Amino acid sequence: MKMKPCLVISLITIAAIWSVPIKHVDATPSGLNLPLNMVKIEVFNGTDTYFTTILSNVPEEYDVANGTYSGWCVDRTAEMARSPAVHEVRLYASTDPPGELAFQNWDMVNYILNHKQGSAMDIQQAIWHFIDIVGNYSTTSDTAVAIINDALANGGGFVPGIGQLIAIICLPMMLLPRTTSIQTSIIELVDPVPVDPVIPEFPSLLILPLFVTGTLLTVFVYKRKSLKGNIQLQNTL
Repeated sequence: MKMKPCLVISLITIAAIWSVPIKHVDATPSGLNLPLNMVKIEVFNGTDTYFTTILSNVPEEYDVANGTYSGWCVDRTAEMARSPAVHEVRLYASTDPPGELAFQNWDMVNYILNHKQGSAMDIQQAIWHFIDIVGNYSTTSDTAVAIINDALANGGGFVPGIGQLIAIICLPMMLLPRTTSIQTSIIELVDPVPVDPVIPEFPSLLILPLFVTGTLLTVFVYKRKSLKGNIQLQNTL
C-alpha cells in the first residue's frame, strides 16, 4: 500500500526533529554548579557561627548567589580582616576540593555542620581539630570534644545529601606580593535539589513536531486544492 505524500513528509519531519542532539548541562564531579571566576567576600564576627560571610560578584544561574551565609574558619595561620575589607576567593565544593586541600577531613567537617551541638565556638574548635592547615591545635571545650568523638564514630565518609548542609571552600586568590593575610574559610550551603539536565524539557519537545506537522499538512492540502482547481479550470476551457 502506497503511503500518502503528506504522511511521508510528516514522518520524515518528525524523525529529523527528534534526531537533533539535545543539549545537556555538564555536571561537575561535586554535582554543584559553582562559578569559575573569582568572587568577593566580606566577613563579620558571627554569633551563631564563627563568621557571617557576604558573597558578591557571583554571576546568575549558579547554586550560590550574592548574599549572606554562615561561615567558619579552617585556617588559623592568618587573620582575615573584617568588613569593610573585601577579599577575592575561588569557590570549591568540599566534596570536590582543589588539590592542595584534597586530603583534609571534609567528611568530618560536613558531618559536624549537619549535627551541630553546643555554641559556635564549640563547633569551630571541632572543625579546627580536623583540618591540618590549622596547625597544632588542642580543643579547650568539653562540648567540642564530644562533637569530635561523635564525628569520629559516625562521620567517616559522610557526604551531604539533598537538603543537607555542604561546606563550600572559599580559597583566597591573591597576586604577589602578598599585602594582606586572608584565611581559607568555608560557608554553609544547602545542597540543592538536582534539576533535570535536559534542555528543553519533554513537553516542549512535543510542541515543535506537532506544529511543524500541522503546518506541512495545511500547505499540502492548500496546494492540492489549488492544483485541483487549475485542472478543473483547464477542462472548462
